Amino acid sequence: MPETSLGLDLASKKLRKRQDYPYRLDYRTRWADNDMFHHLNNPIYGVLIDSIINEYLMTRVGYNTTSYPRTALVANTYCDYFGQLQYPGMLELGLRVVKLGKNSVMYEVGFFKEGDEVVKAVGGFVQIWVMRDTGKAPLEGLEPHVRAKLEELMQLGLREKNKL
Repeated sequence: MPETSLGLDLASKKLRKRQDYPYRLDYRTRWADNDMFHHLNNPIYGVLIDSIINEYLMTRVGYNTTSYPRTALVANTYCDYFGQLQYPGMLELGLRVVKLGKNSVMYEVGFFKEGDEVVKAVGGFVQIWVMRDTGKAPLEGLEPHVRAKLEELMQLGLREKNKL
């Protein structure tokens, strides 16, 4: 499984910079994102991880969740927290692919606060791509155009920024 060179240990994740993530998305926090401690509620991180990944797949790869012949199932999730984020505020999410297998993808998302270079959280998940009709991984692996677009997220030279 090809992988990028950034370390996956906690010490390495704490050193992440925006430029480590080839694809970026802005997110304006909402009042409902906060928990009783006045910081971003933990489940919001998972929603944002899912959102940036699916936004990329839908706008760059041509994926959709209803009729595309394959579906990407989440097999594993994680999030490591290094600082607080809250409402009100603007966040910048960064997306990269860590590992790319025959039918699997490991994504990583970095969370940054506008105007602050220190990463606040690093999370992600592993997807397994299966055929929609059978639920089984195809023997031929990821479609070539899907693999090519995901490989772009392994190249640190690609820079795109969008709004969520």
